[in-house]
Formats: sequence, C-alpha cells, structure tokens
Amino acid sequence: VSTPASYDVALCEGREKGVIADNRALNELKAIRTECQRRVKKTAWASAGAAAIPVPLLDVVVDVGLLMKLIREIKQALGLEPEQIQAMSEESRLKVWKRRAERGSELIGIVVTRELIKRSVQGLGTRLVAKQITKFIPLGGQIVAATIGYWVMRRMAMTHVDDCFEVACAAKGISTR
Repeated sequence: VSTPASYDVALCEGREKGVIADNRALNELKAIRTECQRRVKKTAWASAGAAAIPVPLLDVVVDVGLLMKLIREIKQALGLEPEQIQAMSEESRLKVWKRRAERGSELIGIVVTRELIKRSVQGLGTRLVAKQITKFIPLGGQIVAATIGYWVMRRMAMTHVDDCFEVACAAKGISTR
C-alpha cells in the first residue's frame, strides 16, 4: 500500500511545525532561566552583604527571607507555582510531579514556608556554622563569611533554577538532553 506524496509532505510539515514549536518553547524557557540566574546572582550578593555584618544569626534571618522570595519568583517565572500547576492538563501535571520526584526537589509545586527553607539549608550546616564563627575574626573573617554567604545562597538558588527548568521542560514535553 502506498501513500500519496501529498500525505508524506503534510506529515513532514506537521513534524517540522512541532519541532519549531518545541524549539520556540525551549528558547523561551532558556531565556527565563537566564533571567532567573541573573536574579540569583544579585540575591547572592545581598546575602554576602548580610553575612559580613558581625551580628549573630542576622545573615540566617536575611537568607531565609531572601530565599523565600527568590524561590517563589523562580517558580512563578517558570510556571511552577501550585496554582499554575493545577491549571495544567492532567498529563502535564503528572509530568511535573514525576520529574520533580526524579530531581528530588522539595521546593517545586508547593507553598514554600520558612520551615521548608530551614530544612533545605540544613544540608549546608557545616558551612553555615563556619560562616557564623568566621564573621567575628576582624576584617578577614568578615570577608570569609561574606564569601561563604554568597556561595551558599548562589548554590542553593541555582540548584532550584536548574530543577525548575528541567521540570518546566518536562511539563511541556521538551527533552533537554
């Protein structure tokens, strides 16, 4: 059984349109990821500034507040706030939850609380303790504390950006590999 040439052409054109749409969606998500990464760097500098102030635990309070705001902004930008996920089709929601589980991220698709942020930060506990101790060493200690503060904030937030990007791509059926 042979198929008409016009059918083959239409099938190829349909695939090309799908590929073009996927590329466009992927490029949009990449642009959003780049913007989120820019925000992360800016927020990490604010964290470093708070870490340089020799007041016990001030930086921890500041970091929790910054992370809560930043994580919410990242999820919203990539369409992964709880309300945005609920508005997705059933198939897309399943992709989101599956990919979220594969990535091991606790912060996608749920309302972020201070307790959840604290639990996420606990994995970096040794660095946080070092940051608290070093800030009381004159001058050099504050520089070290600020460096650790920048690094911890940047690492946590960039990991979240990457997790959200992967999950958003999965929700749209786009492979990033």
